[in-house]
Amino acid sequence: MEIWLIQKGKKTGPFQDYEVRNRITDGQLDADQYAWHEGLPSWVKLGEIELFRSDLEKLQGQASVPPEFEVPPSSVEQSPVVLTHEKRHLARRFWARWLDLMLYATVWWLLIYLVGRDIGAAMRSDLMKILIFIPWFAIEAWLLHRFGTTPGKWLMGIRVVNEDESELTLKASIWRSIRVLIVGIGFGWGFLSLLCQTMSWFTTRKIGKPVWDYMGKHKIVVTPLGAFRIITLVVLMFIASQLQTAVKGPYMQEEILKQYPEMKEFFEKGNPMYFPVKQ
Repeated sequence: MEIWLIQKGKKTGPFQDYEVRNRITDGQLDADQYAWHEGLPSWVKLGEIELFRSDLEKLQGQASVPPEFEVPPSSVEQSPVVLTHEKRHLARRFWARWLDLMLYATVWWLLIYLVGRDIGAAMRSDLMKILIFIPWFAIEAWLLHRFGTTPGKWLMGIRVVNEDESELTLKASIWRSIRVLIVGIGFGWGFLSLLCQTMSWFTTRKIGKPVWDYMGKHKIVVTPLGAFRIITLVVLMFIASQLQTAVKGPYMQEEILKQYPEMKEFFEKGNPMYFPVKQ
């Protein structure tokens, strides 16, 4: 939605609604600021526009707290921090997301190996590459609805809630996961995944939060991130990657040798620890 503002006696704009919300949060606009958008009969105050009412009420509530009743610094350090501009923790969200996907994919390939399915055929199937992550996002939707977090998010100290800090309904969680699957990671499919992640990065930098949280009116609550959590993330990512390599390695090696037979000696010298190939 495009919003026009009266600033210093002049009409300015148009601004996108998320830009206005960000400026309200930053304290640049208040409830007495005159604004207009298509459909309004005349200029009105921002406080009279339903779209911005909750943001203005939050800002007014923060400003009305007397200094003597502010939370002591020691308590703030131990309490969760609610982010308004979530672009500040993009890296944390990125690694939480990919830890979840890595752990899930590891379990997926181990199960395929244990039941004796043709891993080589699964790796070559474009359809499989698209469908592989769909079960995970069904699991993620339930986890967000039930606990507000996932293994990766929990390790990175992240919880997902509604803007009023209530828990997500199952329907809201499902829609959020669908948006992430399609728009966020492009089904995890090669170049499409890279393109979607790049676009999501820049979009989040612009509007202050990912598209899926902006559309669903969600936000994140984060807790301080210590060295132990970061080390644990690195260790789990390494173990997951090694297990996937152990399962898929022989089939990847086979495909490489078909195109580059001269690398046979290289692989033989390397003596990688692959799981035995199941016939």
